[in-house]
Amino acid sequence: MIIRRYLTRQLLTTTFAVTALLTLILMGGRVIKYFGMAAEGRLDVELLSAVLLYRLPGFLELIIPLGLFIAVLLVFGRLYIDNEISVMASSGMSRWQLVAFSLPSILLVTLCVAGFSFYLTPHGNLASEKLFNQQANRNTFDMVRAGQFQHVDNNMLYARALSADKTQLLDVTLYNEKARPDGTVQHTLLYAKTARRFFDEKTALTYIELAEGYRYELTAGQLSYNQLRFQSYRMRLTLNVDEKEISRTRTMTTATIYQRLKEGDLLALGEWLWRCSMPLIAPIAALLALPLAKVNPRQGRYLKLLPAILLYISFVVFIGATRNSIEKGKLIPIALWAVHLSYLVLALLLLSWDGLMLRYRAWRQSRQAQGEAV
Repeated sequence: MIIRRYLTRQLLTTTFAVTALLTLILMGGRVIKYFGMAAEGRLDVELLSAVLLYRLPGFLELIIPLGLFIAVLLVFGRLYIDNEISVMASSGMSRWQLVAFSLPSILLVTLCVAGFSFYLTPHGNLASEKLFNQQANRNTFDMVRAGQFQHVDNNMLYARALSADKTQLLDVTLYNEKARPDGTVQHTLLYAKTARRFFDEKTALTYIELAEGYRYELTAGQLSYNQLRFQSYRMRLTLNVDEKEISRTRTMTTATIYQRLKEGDLLALGEWLWRCSMPLIAPIAALLALPLAKVNPRQGRYLKLLPAILLYISFVVFIGATRNSIEKGKLIPIALWAVHLSYLVLALLLLSWDGLMLRYRAWRQSRQAQGEAV
């Protein structure tokens, strides 16, 4: 049918455009965060694009339903402004028929979100966690940039320049502070002409080897200090490996989550409910947007956009809060389905509101007519 094809094309095109715009905006903040990590030496700049690609599915599973929600508001808002809905209504087309014409687009978006939620997002999270662990397994010293203050384990490091062969740092300063049992803080400052990475094959440990420098130990509020001159000084470099990162539920496949769910794992239960909730947000949000898109031609189609988005945000926030409570054992799983059911009932009530009001007025008029007859 022409109207079905028209609505499908308009909804999908607008959804894609809104999703692309929101993704660009939200990913911009994440890019700034990763650039900060790169500046601190915790992430190689060359891997930035790979990290963003792996994190993208997790963003899209949240952004696509919002994109559909806004698309329904914009498309049907324009139909109301241009009086196209009025023409359709005068031709005998009800609001429920418009819902039926919109179903192909809604179902397609729902299936897309389900693919992200159950498959792509867990695999992307797992790949990004592995990438971060590989960065942690790499010696932080390898990513030191000359002329910048950077963290190396618990030390702050500054190197003036790199050697010509890029194997050594020149004019290196290391600063560290450590709390003593008596409550004072010991400040340690090291200066060396050169520094290089040293790997001891016998002990399989990694060190920073400093050459030709001084080591100072100072305490705040005290004039005395210790000074040590050295020709060679080695500091053990601890690898920041966190194996627990890979064991996060968000990185597990859906099959693994389902198996752990049977074992009574609350974190797996929360993750499972979250993955099931993501695809359900799209159709419920679309049904909510259909009645909210109704505007007076004199008001403009953007009048209800802000309150509608706040309603959508409350939906997602309630889902997240309920999930957290379920993971902590404070609520049972049915509480999350109650959230979905509540917003679905609200959507159906808003869709049926005009018809209900007409029936109510007809009932009142009939009651008044019976009263006058008596």
